[in-house]
Formats: sequence, structure tokens, C-alpha cells
Amino acid sequence: MAKQLFDISAKQAQFSYNRDLSPYDMPPMFFSDVQNARFLDGKAGKILGHSQVLGTPSAAPHWTIAWLQGSTDLWIYGGLTQLFKITGTTHSEVTRAVGGAYTTLANTTNNWQGGILGGALVVTNGLDVPQSYVQSGSAFTDLANWPSTLKCKAIVPFRNHLIALNLTDDGTEKPFTIRWSDAIPAGAVTNGANTWNTSSTASESSETDLIGTEGHVLNALQLGNELIIYKEDSVFSLNYVGGNFVFNVREKFKDTGLFARDAVTDLGDGRHVMMTTNDVVIHNGNTIKSIIENDMKTFLFSEIDSTHFHRTFLAHNKVKNEVWICFPQTGATNGFPNFALIWNYREDNWSIRDLPGVNYIAKGLVNPALANSWSAGTTTWSTVTLPWAQQEFNPAVDTLLMCGTNSTKLFAADSGTTFDGTTFLTKMERIGLHAGRTDAVKSVTRVFPRIEGTGTVNISIGSELHPFQGVSYNDPVAFQIGIDSKVDCRVRGRYIAVKVESTGDAQFNLSGMAIESEVVSDR
Repeated sequence: MAKQLFDISAKQAQFSYNRDLSPYDMPPMFFSDVQNARFLDGKAGKILGHSQVLGTPSAAPHWTIAWLQGSTDLWIYGGLTQLFKITGTTHSEVTRAVGGAYTTLANTTNNWQGGILGGALVVTNGLDVPQSYVQSGSAFTDLANWPSTLKCKAIVPFRNHLIALNLTDDGTEKPFTIRWSDAIPAGAVTNGANTWNTSSTASESSETDLIGTEGHVLNALQLGNELIIYKEDSVFSLNYVGGNFVFNVREKFKDTGLFARDAVTDLGDGRHVMMTTNDVVIHNGNTIKSIIENDMKTFLFSEIDSTHFHRTFLAHNKVKNEVWICFPQTGATNGFPNFALIWNYREDNWSIRDLPGVNYIAKGLVNPALANSWSAGTTTWSTVTLPWAQQEFNPAVDTLLMCGTNSTKLFAADSGTTFDGTTFLTKMERIGLHAGRTDAVKSVTRVFPRIEGTGTVNISIGSELHPFQGVSYNDPVAFQIGIDSKVDCRVRGRYIAVKVESTGDAQFNLSGMAIESEVVSDR
């Protein structure tokens, strides 16, 4: 019989990664296994790496936040027992001067958390009195007028108030309780003008219990004019109404709760993405839907380390329209997230990348003096496969700053072509391609990859006679991008497999491929 070309092209659909569907039933543009690849603009490409920035931390960073105030741009980060600030590449300890080191975070579910209100940064670790700091100060101080016996797992600014969540009062846990401060004028967070006196009629401070479900309060995130409060098994909203009531609380979603305290992120368009105990969903405060069903849901929840699941968190990569679900795989070093499952919400596809053992990712400006530039690049303009305005070469764009907890480093994500100087594996594999007919045995003699970029990739062609039999691959062929046009092979089976791998630091994009085959048996 005559040879035929089975073409896989971005004209058909977007590339994506799917582990929940059988590869024998998936569209040809879906990959069955992926590592360190990204799908953008109809192409499958090697991800950028990560690079150390902002000097060397004074302690392993567990949490960080960017703080731009006027012309002053700095980062604050927290270790197990201390707080630090970064100006340029200078790291200075700003742990409270009175009270000493903070209660250690080791082997607990606690971590630093907080936000900025009225020119002050307020943070909590759930174990000590919340802390406040102004940029002109030399150290954090205990939050003014905060009851000395009261602790909270999270604290967030909202409508000129501070909202404290999941309290412990003089040793008694109150996991369903939220408390809010009196209205705080600008500059009054640290000067004692704010109050947490819930019994004073002259104050708006009060507290309430979020009841109806047994789950603990975990976190809160603003959405429009509402503060969305996330419990383990339900979702509430907080609205400012003023008067005697101050805030109105109502239940939004029942039987849908947050997987871990930081497993939620704001897209900035009136929507939150949250990971629940059995799903990943998107909502606008009123309607909610799954974004991962029949794509990566089973894979995700089967891979998470059950001992350290509380370290799972979400990050928003606005530059690339992505949400990163960062989680520790079973056996991850020290239980810190080593994978990011990535959803591109503009193109609705999934990919995955390795992480260097991180406990948190924040978004903000890295010192422009430290950012990459075209003159510092190691490649030529003609060989770069990224848009020139891409994050890698634009210091004015917010960067994802990763707390490399295992390595005691701060990394800029999507920076450079290596993992902090080490090359890494990129893999895109698809098994179960029927090449036009599922009932026929085909002989594949050539594959024509459409790849742009530089360097060499290894391409392996394989086959199976029956589904789930196990792929038998030919030896990988070194394909020189820009020089080679095809991969010669000799495989036979009903289902075809193609695997593209790269361990070099060159960037490349795959836009499609054509598989040349002929039917050798209809049985």
C-alpha cells in the first residue's frame, strides 16, 4: 500500500498535557508525558530555567513579599525564626528588637503570611503576636494594641481594616473565628492609633464565628469589593456595610474548601483559582467550575506527598497567563514543593516543570540592575525563540521570586536557560498515536518534526501492537535543529509513539510533525 503522511499541527488544536485520559483516546495534539515544557501560541517548547538573584539569604527563605513604597523597592522574607529585608543585594535582619527570635516554624503547618496597609507591613506566623514594620524602621515590632495572649494563623488588610483569621486566645484554639480591627488611618498601624477592642462602642472592632461547617478558617483574599474567606470545607464572603454591623458575613460555597492555606491565587480579573481537597476550580464569587477535570486531576492528587500536602501553594504568573500549582511530590526532599503543574488560562492547556524545593513564590520587581539584558545574553537575536518583550529581558515586568528553601537561595523563575547553572531535561512524549487507523498495523519509516530554535534534540520513535502493552522504542536520533529535516526509523505496530528530549541549554519550539507510514496488515 502507498505511504501516507499523518500530520500533527497547531492548526488542529492547541498543544496540551493530559494524564487523566487514556493516550489511546486523546487528540493527537495532547502529550501523554511532559517534563519542563511549556505550550504557548500553538507551540510546544522548552521552558526557561531559574537563576539566583538578590544576593545570598541570611537564612533559608520560607516566605517573601515585594514592597514598593514611593521610590523604595525592597523585599521582605522570613526564615524559621527571623525576618529579613533586602535592598539591592544587601540582606539585613529586621527581627523584632524586643521579644527576641520568633517561635520556630520547623515541622509545623505554620508559615509567615501578611499584607501591606497604611504604609506598614503586617505579618504573622500563627505562633507569635503579629508583627508590623515600616520601611523607615530598623526592626519589626509587635502589632500595636494587639492583645498579648492572642495569636492568628493569617492576617489580611481589607477596607482600611486588618482581618485576623483562625485565632488562638490565651491557649484556647478558635479555628472558626475571625476578628477585625477598628478602621486604621494611613500611618496608624504602628503608632498605636488602631485598636482591637471588641467591647468598645467607639470602635468598629469585632469578631464573629464562621459556622455551619466543621472546617477551620485558612485564609482570605480580596475579590472586587468582597473579602473571600476560605475554610477547609466552605467559602464565605465579608462585605463592609458600616454602622453597628461593620461587616456582613455570608456563605458562598458549601462543600468546597481550600486544600492548604496558600492554595489560592487572584487572577486580577474578578476571579480566583483555588485548589480544593479534590479539585482545582475557578470562581467569581458566585459561580464555580472545575478547570482540571478530565485533564490532570487524578494525576495531581495521586502525586502529592500526603505528609506535606499543607505546603502546596498557588502562584500567578501574569506575564504568561499561567497559574502554577506548586506541590511536593511523594518523597520530595524535606517535603518542599518540587513540581509545578501549570494551567495557561488564556489557551486552556496544561504543562509541568521541576522546582528546586521551594516553600513560596511571590510576584514583584527584581532590582533592574540585576536583571538580564540583551547585551548580557549568550545567544544572538536571530536564534532567540522568545518575544523580545518577554520577562527574561524586561526588568520592568513582575518576576516570580521563588524561595529556594532547600538551597537557601532566592530564584527568579523563567530566567536563564539552566536551573541555577545546571542543565535540565525537557521531555515531550506521546504514545498511542493511531496515525489514521486503529485497526491496522503500520510501518513507520520517517518522521518530519517542525522545530525552530538552536541546538540538538534527541527524538525516539516507538510502537505498540496493543494498548498498554508497553512501547518499544528505537534508539534516540540526534536531530540538529536548523540542519536536519527528518528522522529515519523502522518501527511497526498499531500505535505509534514519539518522544522528544533535550538536556542542553538551547531553546526550541515544536510546532508539529508529520509521520510517514504505510499499512502492512489489516489484522
